[in-house]
Amino acid sequence: MDILSPVEDAIIARLKAQLPAILVQPYPDNPEIWEPTHPVGALLVRYSDGEYSLPRDTGVVVQERDLMFEITLALWSLRGKSGQGGLYSYLEAVRVALTGFVPPHCSRKMTPVAEEFVGRGGGLKNKSQRLWQYAITFKTSTLNIEVLEEEQAPLLARITAIDEQLNQTTEVP
Repeated sequence: MDILSPVEDAIIARLKAQLPAILVQPYPDNPEIWEPTHPVGALLVRYSDGEYSLPRDTGVVVQERDLMFEITLALWSLRGKSGQGGLYSYLEAVRVALTGFVPPHCSRKMTPVAEEFVGRGGGLKNKSQRLWQYAITFKTSTLNIEVLEEEQAPLLARITAIDEQLNQTTEVP
């Protein structure tokens, strides 16, 4: 079962609801040729990586699975201009919107774990515009549980009951 897509979808929905003035979408398949069409920029959501705990000591595999989701902020302005927020204000707004949020299939609230400068590059369509990019990573958890396969036991073909006192044998086909 794919749990990553519903978690990513829930994060996108949360950010859209909390930050309606900016484009929020999944991370593009071709980021090197992607550019936001929104005048402020965009928030891009993707699953970045995961970590597994040691299995619990049981007859089946049960582990904590930490999920890391990265929100890349790609904005045209670092500090804001013309009454629009810049990357710094959106970075804080994303942190506030997702801290404590519990996505579906997850057992823990989301917590921020890192943020970093990704880069700054020229626009593809308008070379004079430069795009600022930062990323903030959040962690949440779920369980990884082994899916047990049905054991193939031999089919019961016949039952033989022996009554030693009466010295009788009964068979059930």
